[in-house]
Amino acid sequence: MVKVGIVTIVDYTNFGNRLQNYATYYVLTQKFECEAITLATHREKSFCNGNYILWLKEKFAQMLCSIAPELAERKFGSNISRWSNFCKWSKRIPTKNYYGTDNFPKSVNDQFDLFFAGSDQIWNYRFEFINLYNFFLKFADKNKRVALSGSFGVDIIPEELKHKYIEGLKDFEFLSVREEAGQRLVKKLIDRDIPVLIDPVMMLSKKEWLAVSKKPRVDCSKPYVLKYYLGDESEEEKIDIWAKNNNFEIYELLNKQILELYSAGPGEFITLIHNATLICSDSFHCIAFAIIFSKPFVVYDRKGKDTGMSSRLDTLLNKFGFQNRWYHLLDENEYLSCNYEHCAEKIHAEQNRFSDYISEIIKKGGK
Repeated sequence: MVKVGIVTIVDYTNFGNRLQNYATYYVLTQKFECEAITLATHREKSFCNGNYILWLKEKFAQMLCSIAPELAERKFGSNISRWSNFCKWSKRIPTKNYYGTDNFPKSVNDQFDLFFAGSDQIWNYRFEFINLYNFFLKFADKNKRVALSGSFGVDIIPEELKHKYIEGLKDFEFLSVREEAGQRLVKKLIDRDIPVLIDPVMMLSKKEWLAVSKKPRVDCSKPYVLKYYLGDESEEEKIDIWAKNNNFEIYELLNKQILELYSAGPGEFITLIHNATLICSDSFHCIAFAIIFSKPFVVYDRKGKDTGMSSRLDTLLNKFGFQNRWYHLLDENEYLSCNYEHCAEKIHAEQNRFSDYISEIIKKGGK
């Protein structure tokens, strides 16, 4: 059995990050029968920076979140409940933590047959926490380095960083990206033609995702518009008026004033998308799940922070024929008319490409 180390961003506050990490693990273990584990580094020895009293407080807060979430939120604030829900859901992703370090030690190389870097924005230089040494798999032998639907999250690499990216990318045995913009970047940097693959979350069926979903703390039985903006919300008034005129509730995921929604973990996120009447978002993974569940959606440009990421959504929309779902292209009477007639066969074709890519890698890595 091929043993794989998954190297990705490990973030217990981000839906897309947790869901793509789980999807990669699930695909490798359930569809390819590999042994897989996610690898993570931590400079400090715990979430509480090695402070034993704070560690005890953290454990107590987690326990309280499990038995009385409302009380936990009153005592510790909304963030603790949300973080706890993310941690609890993420227990289904086996993870090996390397404490007290930023870089994986060289000895890790001998413990695995292959290392998969991705998916998510593992090569986005704008993120302060990105460690290119790890995400370029510099600790591993060159023939063990695999990039799976890697994302830059940007269209241009600054001149002063190009050498670092060239040195990191050129040594991958297998290299794939998630966006066409990333494909163009790789071509410019190392003159290599590589495939654009779907995000791992799209490798799982509706049934497989619902198996790890969780009932939210809000009523999902009535029609509602689900809003999830990672940047600043824009044009909200028009959607809100439309929703009220049609007797739809409005559920906004990152609104701290609605703790039942703000504290939702990845399991609740899946259910909220599955049951929504309409989804409005600037999030790549939110729109990906809308497509998985065949839900009407409206796409927004990212505003205010982390802008310039539309290439991720452009590739997703173009691949499945939803180029017209941008907010500025839609009339109100088109919000709910999302055509999924040929989407299933397109997803199936992309899943086959993804599987063929991994099959070739596993066959070689298992020798």
